[in-house]
Amino acid sequence: MGAIGIFAEIIDNTISNSLGSMVEFGLKVKEASGSELVLFAVGQDMKEKEAGLKAAGVDRLVLMDIPGVSYVQTDKLSCAVAELLDKVEFSTILVPASHTARSLFARVAMKKNIGMTADCTDLDTEIIDGKPVVHQIKPSFGAQIMVTCDVEGDSEIITMRTDDQVVPDLSGDPVIEYVEFSGADSAIEVVDFEKNDSVNSLHSAEVVVCAGRGAMDEERFDMVKKYAEKIGAVVAGSRPMADNGWIPFENQVGQSGTVIRPKVALTFGVSGAIQFTEGLKGNPLIIAVNSDEHAPIFGFADYAVIADMSEVLPELLK
Repeated sequence: MGAIGIFAEIIDNTISNSLGSMVEFGLKVKEASGSELVLFAVGQDMKEKEAGLKAAGVDRLVLMDIPGVSYVQTDKLSCAVAELLDKVEFSTILVPASHTARSLFARVAMKKNIGMTADCTDLDTEIIDGKPVVHQIKPSFGAQIMVTCDVEGDSEIITMRTDDQVVPDLSGDPVIEYVEFSGADSAIEVVDFEKNDSVNSLHSAEVVVCAGRGAMDEERFDMVKKYAEKIGAVVAGSRPMADNGWIPFENQVGQSGTVIRPKVALTFGVSGAIQFTEGLKGNPLIIAVNSDEHAPIFGFADYAVIADMSEVLPELLK
């Protein structure tokens, strides 16, 4: 029976905020299965990161130091992770469902011929014929239903949606092991990075103005942006707004986008499907404007304004 593995993602030479949630998922599987819990990471300057990875409940910490590697060099990193997996026997590997980690482990899954389930929100472990089986729970059909998946084979990779607000308990004392990397080159040349503040400002924003399908009009969306600027809010939107290029993908709120915790969220033309509302956490004050009195958002909002935003926004801008 293999160990339960947790991948600790290193982004821009910093431990990802997903670590706390990933450890919680790992501990849940460990408690149900009795398996060893191993946290592993690859990247540069790993000695400096040991203290930040000693999560309580983790039995072993396996690290691979790769000088000078960038987190976007997924070809090189996938070779490193594949080598690490040759050294440690895992039955289940838990990975944060970030864009970079999913790109990396899609390569790893192909290299190691391991089945992979993406974007899971919960796990359910049971013992079948003396072996722990980890059932993966995830939204499907546009998040209209929840499905349970199992991966056939001796091992599995599961990417998990995480809450970046969970702070890990770093009081653990795991056995620390270093694995050597053979040194494969990367075909990806990193020239420079351009900072994008939009996603960071969205995470930290206290007031967010969210536009939905009803705002997919140049005049309407222009008013939404002007109103957000007037009240010092960050502009976000639902999936249709991102899919059609009205907002950057990083500013999409929802299960397939970004999970945020503002104090106040104002929505304009958002229908309120569950895949959107699951992106609003922390019990914010929600004010919804929609011309459809039967819109699901009104069952979620604190204040409902049944009106055309083209009539409401000019008044707000005054």
